[in-house]
Amino acid sequence: MSDEQPLRWSEEQLKRRKQRNIALALVLIGLVVLFFVVTIAKLGGNVAKRPSYGSLGVIEQVAVSEHSADASRHFG
Repeated sequence: MSDEQPLRWSEEQLKRRKQRNIALALVLIGLVVLFFVVTIAKLGGNVAKRPSYGSLGVIEQVAVSEHSADASRHFG
């Protein structure tokens, strides 16, 4: 074992570290907002018009029937 003292952060280093953390947090928040806005823009007004189903089984049945309709359009 050595008798070295642990390194201590200076006040300036702590200040810069805090500023970097704040900047990183702002960038991450900005990305979340950007992804949210892009998602809403891509979905558009269709979100309010889509039917709501009571069970997951009905949703799966609709997804399967839509998939088969798409496949018949492309390959049929």
